[in-house]
Amino acid sequence: HVPSMPEELNFFISGGLAGMGGWLFAMPFDVPKTNIQSRYDTKMIGSYWPEFIRIAKERGVLGLYAGLGPTLVRAFPANAALFLGVEMGKKFFDQFLWR
Repeated sequence: HVPSMPEELNFFISGGLAGMGGWLFAMPFDVPKTNIQSRYDTKMIGSYWPEFIRIAKERGVLGLYAGLGPTLVRAFPANAALFLGVEMGKKFFDQFLWR
């Protein structure tokens, strides 16, 4: 918590950065899933790990982060708004409804 920063801005920035951090962790697992889902000829059972390995071999580890830029651009405002909404909702309920 930064004392000179308004609480709402702190929630907003924290939520945005947390969402971006979550996608940095999840992206390598999401790319193979998305590739499988976008193909019409893929078997549903047992195709995830072979796809994961195929991408890593063909494109390297960075290939598992394909599309990261747009994902992070989307993640910041979406998660920032979510965190702000949840925290402001909690504040509202604490002040007005649960007294």
